Amino acid sequence: YWGIIERLFILNWKQIIILLKSRGKFAMLQSTIQVIKLEPLHMATVTINDKSPEEIAIHALLDWSRPQGLLDKKFRFFGYDSCLPYPNHTYTTLITVDEDVKPSGDINIVDLPGGLFAVLNVHGVENIGSGWRQLEQWCKDSEYTFGDQTGLEEYVDVLNQQPIADKKFKLYLSIMG
Repeated sequence: YWGIIERLFILNWKQIIILLKSRGKFAMLQSTIQVIKLEPLHMATVTINDKSPEEIAIHALLDWSRPQGLLDKKFRFFGYDSCLPYPNHTYTTLITVDEDVKPSGDINIVDLPGGLFAVLNVHGVENIGSGWRQLEQWCKDSEYTFGDQTGLEEYVDVLNQQPIADKKFKLYLSIMG
């Protein structure tokens, strides 16, 4: 990134931001990686297998949660991808729930153990891939090693009606160290 900025020092900041946005890098430049301890979470979850399962999994879990009043109180919403090509491509969504919530239909209840994670904020679904690459490189360059838990994508504004391309995410990379 710095090579781009060095070559563009004669342009004003507005032009630099436009150029960086056009290359999909702007959201990544304004983010920093934080190391956090994620507390254990009790969650309802659904896994969808499809060519593009993300939206289906999001809506399936939200549609299940809404009549139970789970969206009327504070909650956290996560997802993760199997990263496998179709027909094995799955996406799992998870929402925090109280201990008394029971599974039903395709919805299961799981306990995430929590642990140490490197966290990066990204804006827009198109920046998720580069965000994961940034987290992986950061881990390789740091005193930490890769953890053994699944990486998570937290939907910061899942109920916002804007397109998924405009949503905000927190990426959680499991680390040890």
